Amino acid sequence: MLKVFFISVLMVTTKTPAEGWIQWSQAYTDREVCMSSIVDNHEAIEQAARNYMGEVVESVKEFRCLTYQEAVELNSKLGH
Repeated sequence: MLKVFFISVLMVTTKTPAEGWIQWSQAYTDREVCMSSIVDNHEAIEQAARNYMGEVVESVKEFRCLTYQEAVELNSKLGH
């Protein structure tokens, strides 16, 4: 089975629950390639995430490369 990873950003917002993971739609078949993309573009990724979420964003805590299911599980633990 093919495993795909997505650039994932943990954001803190003014919403409840305050923290949540959002994911890009571009898929990577290799976690290391995904992480390299974050290293090379983290400022642009953060700005795009802030633009997408709007004024509710308080901060960006973390970048990871996660599968869809990993993000679902982490968001569930955060109360989503």
